[in-house]
Formats: sequence, structure tokens, C-alpha cells
Amino acid sequence: MPSIEETFFGSQCMFVCDQITFRILDVNDNGVALFGIDREHLLGSRLTDFGIQVSTKDPKFSLNQEVVISSDQVWRFELKNSEIVYFQFSSHLINYKGKPSKLIVAHDISASLMLQKEQQPLSSPVEFINFPMAEIEWNSKNNILRWSSKAEELFGWTQEEVINHPNILQEFVYPEDLKMVQSEYQKSIKERRKNASLVNRNITKNGDIIYCEWYSSYLFNDAGDLVSIYSLAVDVTEKVEADKRSKQSQQNYIDLFNSISDAIYLVNGDGIILIANDGTRLTFGYEIKDLIGKHFGILNAPGKFNKERFFEFNKDKLEKGAVKFEGWGKKKNGEIFPTEILVNSGVYFEEEVHIIIERDISERKFAEDELQKRENLLSELFNTSPLGIALLNSHNEVIELNKGFECLFGYSFEEIGGLELDRVIVPAEFMDYALSLTETPYVEEEVTKRLTKSGELIDVIIYAVPIIIDKKMVYKYGIYVDITDRKKAEEQLKTSLREKELLLAEVHHRVKNNLAVITGLLELQSYSTDDSKARKVLRDSQMRVHSIALVHEKLYGNEDFTEIKVHEYIKELSATVEHTMELDSAPIEISFDLDEIYLPITQAIPCGLLLNEVLTNSFKHAFVGQEEGKISVSFKKYGGELIFKISDNGIGFEKSKSKPGRNSLGMKLINTLSKQLIAQMNVDSTNGTVFEFKFKNVAEN
Repeated sequence: MPSIEETFFGSQCMFVCDQITFRILDVNDNGVALFGIDREHLLGSRLTDFGIQVSTKDPKFSLNQEVVISSDQVWRFELKNSEIVYFQFSSHLINYKGKPSKLIVAHDISASLMLQKEQQPLSSPVEFINFPMAEIEWNSKNNILRWSSKAEELFGWTQEEVINHPNILQEFVYPEDLKMVQSEYQKSIKERRKNASLVNRNITKNGDIIYCEWYSSYLFNDAGDLVSIYSLAVDVTEKVEADKRSKQSQQNYIDLFNSISDAIYLVNGDGIILIANDGTRLTFGYEIKDLIGKHFGILNAPGKFNKERFFEFNKDKLEKGAVKFEGWGKKKNGEIFPTEILVNSGVYFEEEVHIIIERDISERKFAEDELQKRENLLSELFNTSPLGIALLNSHNEVIELNKGFECLFGYSFEEIGGLELDRVIVPAEFMDYALSLTETPYVEEEVTKRLTKSGELIDVIIYAVPIIIDKKMVYKYGIYVDITDRKKAEEQLKTSLREKELLLAEVHHRVKNNLAVITGLLELQSYSTDDSKARKVLRDSQMRVHSIALVHEKLYGNEDFTEIKVHEYIKELSATVEHTMELDSAPIEISFDLDEIYLPITQAIPCGLLLNEVLTNSFKHAFVGQEEGKISVSFKKYGGELIFKISDNGIGFEKSKSKPGRNSLGMKLINTLSKQLIAQMNVDSTNGTVFEFKFKNVAEN
């Protein structure tokens, strides 16, 4: 590379000028020859003293289109021999004798301009052409030496303002970028850099924040000390903002690319993976860096991938758009799994590629298999069910029948498919209700009759099952259960039951009559003896037999031979005892507090006998010496227990002179009957006498 001196003494006209004043410090021989003026006269002058600035846009010029002119501003010089020449200048920052200077090169463009009409020179010379970028010159202490008009236009400060400002750097460098700028400055000085570039934010005089790209040339003296800095600055705010938007857009794309859970990867014509997203890593288990540059066959199950067939297949199909098909993938751990693959064509960095989107469909396949199993199961159930099943559409037309229906009614699908089923198998007298049944939006059950193909009327249970989709009935199932044999069995059972009921009624009637005969015999026997004790014993026995007979009489009068209404039985039995015993005692009032309770015969008879024994004892012994008495009979249900209570307001069990002994037949019978009921018995004679029996209703357990 030639040195500055070699370049300076080259074939072109060159001048070394002061950086600020543009006064000529040195000139090469071509420059001296050009003006025809001795070197001493040129030194200290300015180039603008010898020429004027003109524009190629002036109508007097016609520009040669084959020659490229870098600017429409050129300089016109009249030489000593009266020859007119046109130059464009370019400048370069140099270190001339330890001082920052500019090397000005004159480019003769006279041949490119064809003068149409010569005009008088401009009245006065103009400033040397300014650069399109802001020019700023600093000394070693970061003080401004020169501030071009473009710098003033860009930042808003005048040269006078910035030169007189002691700390301008901190004013127009954005605070958050100042440290970075100072760091780059120190680094450039330390490393003796001749050139450096930097993009940072700057603050204009009116407070706007702009991005500027700075190109700085550092001028050092022979001792290596910094002399000055020449900087060019250009506003790149739009470019930076565009870059930001581009980067953000790119980042958004990358984020979107990686946010998709499906595997997405691009392969070139040879099947080499160029790029892949995070979904590929999640789907196949490979790190992305391990896939880039590998053939995408690494992601396919062995024996299920054919490179040539795949690309040939896609070549034909992709011309019509994206191609979708199912395949088998292979994870890094060797696991084979089903995938759905979508392939499309695209361009990646000017290279035609295949864009492959691959999804793990293991769960979907499992769900489909399960669904298929259920469908097969339902189909098998539908076809093998012994019940007759017909599937109807919304117009009640047959769209499917199972074997059970064909066996039950004798019709095949070929015979009644597409027909309204009710018109085929419903008897005329049932048609209106059948039509309303098929329109119901609910599951309905009906026991009715239907016609077979042979005309036989059979008993069936029908289940109408609507299929509702989006609140609209689109299908319905008719399920038919043949109950002809069951109906016959029910009729036989009812006949047999009626016969048994008649027989049981007759048994109760005969038992009641036999007990009535025994009662009559006991009564006759009492008339045939003069012994008063014997008569009382016979009468007591007569009352006990009557208590039992009354139970059978109640059962005989009921439709249900298993239970009797205890509340009615107690009242009727109490009336009988009162009628029988009232001649031997004072006037006695019997009150009742009875719930509506039903008892089986096994409990009703012991309750009746207990009532008979207690009432008889009260009439005989409780009211001796009293003018009147009261007896209360209560039969109540509390929770899961029955409480049977008989009480009187007599003299009390212990005070009665004529009381029966603890070992008397009556008390033994009461104890025995209480055990028979599995009852808890309490006897209290504090105020009168109270007999209380607690037990459970065996019919409810």
C-alpha cells in the first residue's frame, strides 16, 4: 500500500489544507502546474480563492450520462492560460506534521460537462462544500474545535454554543449510554486505534432522543499522544427503530415457532434438518443442536421410512398444496409412536425447503382404539341382544334392526327398512298413544301389545330412548321385551293367589268359629257350676279365647291376611272387656291414645292377650272402694320402637287387698306374653298401676 507521501505526489492534483480554515498547507507538483502559480503564492491561500462553486443542475450544463458524478456541486476554476476546468473534491483526514489536516483531492470532471452557455462568475466565492454527515472535531480534552452546519442541523446547537460549553459531551449523549461512550473512547486511546465506529443515543437541544452512528478518526502525534478526533455522525434513528421492529418481529416469530407444541422442522432437498422448534425437542427428546445438520430420517421408525419414496411422493402432491398423512416416529430413547405429518413447501434463506409439522397422536390413537372397541362392543351388544331393538330416525323410520327384533316380530330389515315402525307393528287401537310415545324427549316405558308379522298380538314392554344432540332429537331407540310368557305366569299366579286367599280366609273363619264354640262351651260350663271361683276362672278363660278369636275375625275381614290394624283391634277388645266386667265393678271410663299401627298376627295376638289380662285385673282389683275409675290405653310409635302402655288411677297394685299374687296365672301369662314380644316390661304402682311394654315391629325389620 503506498504511503501518504507517495499518494500525495501522484498524478492527481492534491492539496493539504487546514482542517478548520481550509487554508493550503502544502500542494503537490500537479496542483502547482494546474494553477500556473508558484508554490509560495499558493501556500496560505484557500482553494475557494481560485474558483467558485456551481451546480450541474444549472441549465447551461449538459451532463454526460455515461459518467457518474458523485454530487451536483462542482467547482469552476479559470486557469492562468484562461482555460476553464471543473473539479469535484474529496477530502480525507490526515496527520500532517503532527497536526490534524485534510487531504483534498481534485477530480477533473470537465470532460463530463458540456457547457451550453458561458456566464459571468458568481459575485463572490462560497464556502467549501459540506459533507452530508455532521462533522465534529474534538481536541484531546473532548472540547469541540469544529462543529459543521450539518451538526448544527442534526443536534440543534450552534458551533459557538458547543465550543463555549465546558461539558457538552454529557449534554447530548444519553445518560444511560454515556458510560459506554466513555469506555469506547478510553479503549480507542489505549489501543491507539486510528478509526472507530459506535451507535448510541443522543439528546438534541430541544430534548429529542435520536440514535446516531459515529465514525471517528483518532489522530496521534509521533509520541503516541492523542492530538484530536475527527468524527462523522449520521442520524440512524429510523434504521435502529426498524432494526428493533425487525428483531422484535423475528423474536415474536421465534417465540411463536417455539411455543407450538407440535414438532416443526425444515429440511432441504437432501432431507437435512436446517432448523427445528422446541416442540421437536419435546416430541422426540433430542436437543435441537443434535438435530441440525442430520437427516430427518433419524426421527422416523426403522423400516417405516423410505427417503426416495417420501420425496417423490411429496414432489407430486405438494404441487397441489400441503400434504397430510400418518406415520411412525422414533424418540431418542428408541420409543416408537404414531404421528400425523403435514408437509408443505417453502423457502428458507433463498433455498427451497420442506416444512414438516409432526404431531404425536398416541393419545388420539389410543382414544380412537378405545372408541372403536366401544363401537364394536355396542354393535355386538346391539346385534346379539335377545331384546328386540330398532333404531329410528327423526321421522320414526327404521334405519337399523337387530337379530332380536327380527326373531321377536318376524320382520327383516329388507322388509321394513325406511318404513314408519308404528305403522307396521302397532294395533289400530293403540296408534294414538304409540305416536305420542315416539315423540317424547324423555326415556319412557310402556307395557302394551304389538303385532308380529304373522298377525299374532304379543305382550311387550317398550322402552323409548331418544338420542338428543344439540337439544334436538335426531335418533331414537325402540327396545322391545317379550313378556307374553310372563303375562301368562302372572295370570296363573294371580289365580293361584286368589285361591290361596280364599283358603286362608276360610281358615281364619273356621278358627274364629271354633274359638267361638270354645267360648260358648266355657260359658255353658260356668252356668253349670255354683262355685263362684270356678265361674270366674271360666270367664277369664272365655275372655282370653275371645281375644284370640277377635284377631282371626279381624284378619278374615281384611284384604291382607298378614297384618291387622292394632288401633281398631284394641278399641274393639277393650269394649268387649268393659262390657263383660262392668257389672262387677264401679263405673269406669276408658280413654285411648293410639297411632295407626299394623302388626302381624304373631304380635297382634300377644298384644291382645296382654290387654285382656291388664284390663281384667284393673276392673277386678284397681277400683275396690272407689265410686268410679279411669283407664288409659296408649299404643305409640317412637323412632323404631313401639310403646304399649295401659294405666289406671286405682288404688295401686301393692295396696290392693284383693291383688293377685306375683306367681298368679295372670301375672305369669303377662310375663310370658312380654317375652314372646321380646319386649322390655315396666310395672309402676306409685299412683295407680302402669304396665308399659317396649318392643319392635317385626314386620318392619
